[in-house]
Amino acid sequence: MKKIFLVVAVLTISTTIGYTQKINGFGIKAGITSANLKFSGGGTSITADSKIGFYGGLLAQIGVSGKFAVQPEIIYSLLGTKFSQGSGEDKLNLSYVCLPVLAKYIHEGFSIIIGPQVGFLVSAKEKTSGTNDDIKPSFKSTDIAGIIGAGYTFTNGVGFDGRYQLGLSNIGSNNEPFTGGGKIKNNAFLFGLHYVLGK
Repeated sequence: MKKIFLVVAVLTISTTIGYTQKINGFGIKAGITSANLKFSGGGTSITADSKIGFYGGLLAQIGVSGKFAVQPEIIYSLLGTKFSQGSGEDKLNLSYVCLPVLAKYIHEGFSIIIGPQVGFLVSAKEKTSGTNDDIKPSFKSTDIAGIIGAGYTFTNGVGFDGRYQLGLSNIGSNNEPFTGGGKIKNNAFLFGLHYVLGK
């Protein structure tokens, strides 16, 4: 799976470079995230629940043909999870700067997107029982994911969209305390609004 997305990433980025003269829209976007972490392997016994966060960022739309485009983005995204620990609740807040490069099919305002994404960890905090600890060393600095989603954009450039982010890489470092040598992956739903100028 990772190799497939790597090939898609290389081809998509190559297409982006080749069509930079056809940029036909710039935009902003923002919305909410419903994020979770998948813990597997090792000695983990954590059952995690989804946690609500937010995202916001910029996008460009690069025309390839009448109905196809490449859409690179830069997004700040608050991910993580929450789970019960003893009598209290434990929250993991992971902040990323994400760089998706998406292939986009457009038909009469409707759109479908798919492509790879690389995320760079900005901060990692564990909030439990009134404390807020820095746990950034427990996580790797990058995250590789696959993106699939859909949306609609009105003729005035305002629109809405949703997507699913599927974690492909293990984000836990060698010294993370949650799985006992297992794997942690970022998964999230993102729902929001966008505005594209010059679409």
